[in-house]
Amino acid sequence: MKQSFIAGLMAATAIAFATPASAQSIFEALSETYKSNPTLQAERAYLRSVDENVAIARSGYRPTLALTGGYTDTNNNVDSNSTYGRVGGGDTTTKSMAAVVSQPLFNGFSTVNSVKAADQAVRAEQNNLYNVEQDVFLSASTAYLDVVRDRAIVELQKNNEKLLKKRLDETQQRFNVGEVTRTDVSQAEARYSQAKSDRIASEGNLEASKATYIQIIGSSPEDLEDPKVIRDYLPQSYEEALEVALKNNYSIRQARHLFNSKGYEVYANTGELLPQLSFDAAASKVKSENDNALTGDTTTDGVEWGLNLTIPLYNAGESRAKIRQSKHQKWQAQEQVLEMERQVKATVSSAWEYMMANESKISAIKDQVKANEIALDGVQKEEALGNRTILDVLDAYQELLNSNVNEVTARRDYYVSAMNLLMSMGKLTAKDLKLDVELYDAKKHYKETRGKWLSLE
Repeated sequence: MKQSFIAGLMAATAIAFATPASAQSIFEALSETYKSNPTLQAERAYLRSVDENVAIARSGYRPTLALTGGYTDTNNNVDSNSTYGRVGGGDTTTKSMAAVVSQPLFNGFSTVNSVKAADQAVRAEQNNLYNVEQDVFLSASTAYLDVVRDRAIVELQKNNEKLLKKRLDETQQRFNVGEVTRTDVSQAEARYSQAKSDRIASEGNLEASKATYIQIIGSSPEDLEDPKVIRDYLPQSYEEALEVALKNNYSIRQARHLFNSKGYEVYANTGELLPQLSFDAAASKVKSENDNALTGDTTTDGVEWGLNLTIPLYNAGESRAKIRQSKHQKWQAQEQVLEMERQVKATVSSAWEYMMANESKISAIKDQVKANEIALDGVQKEEALGNRTILDVLDAYQELLNSNVNEVTARRDYYVSAMNLLMSMGKLTAKDLKLDVELYDAKKHYKETRGKWLSLE
């Protein structure tokens, strides 16, 4: 019994971090997430809708065509004293049809700048898609690691419960022969009941983690492994992490493209103050049928075209208000770029420090586990000689269990902080992690739709 608890906890810890033969790696879980996560799929659909803003802006280059038609029926009654009798009135039916075309020629460069603004907005949203992808991957990784942690804790708690039951049985036997007191038995019973309570609580935590796993990744967690391979993707120093982050972070890229977009919007709104020139043409046919013999039926065919020039003078201040508004929005976007750069620096620093702290914490807890193993062995020997009480032994059991649970938790925290660091660097994407998936091409729909004239697909 003296060595059984130590051996049992060591076995439970080994099982918790062992890799089953058919284990699902964290990258396989992320690949599944990449293919099916609803949040990611919804963001891709939203990006495609933003792509259409470019086609909408480019419509300012294109002509508009329309067919118009009309029908009127007029009944006129004319009373006249003329010696010639009725000279007017009667029923008149008029039918008209026209084809109208208008082609903008110059609108103060508003269309040019609107297209550039839409292009930059699309690029901003493309970078935001990578942000969403990384957020989803971080949530999936955390869910994966939570299941790994909680399964390990459940194994430790089950083993603890089993061993404390043996200790309780042994104490009861010793009480029956008069070696220990009722107090010793009660203490063993209390620790065993606590062990059962902790095991039940850990199983509840595991089920909750599984539910989150299914929500994000889309399938039930089977055999999961300790994701040691993540270490291969981590930077060697804080300076390296910061340099990569300032260059690749998708939040910074998004903010910069939004700033460029707002700059073009200022120019587009300024164009409303400049002259507007268009080419307009129409072909029409009007047929009138009249039951008055003097008037008769007429048919008129007409074609007209011309250049229309409009010079804005004052439109109640609307255009100038739009210009002022867009300038303030540009200023806001500029400050948001600076905000993102500062935020990324802070995020990289905190993620790096958390990761280093957790790594050191794991090392310290390992030393604690070894010390607690030695302490438990010594306390059990001293208790056998009568120098220690059963309570001392039970306390030693609990301290060793706690240190093993702390090690499991520290490992989970280390990997989560590592994932946070990769995300702040812009490296927590399917492409950077080299996942075995077909990468979504964010630019494909953008290139296809920007030049469409008539398609509804």
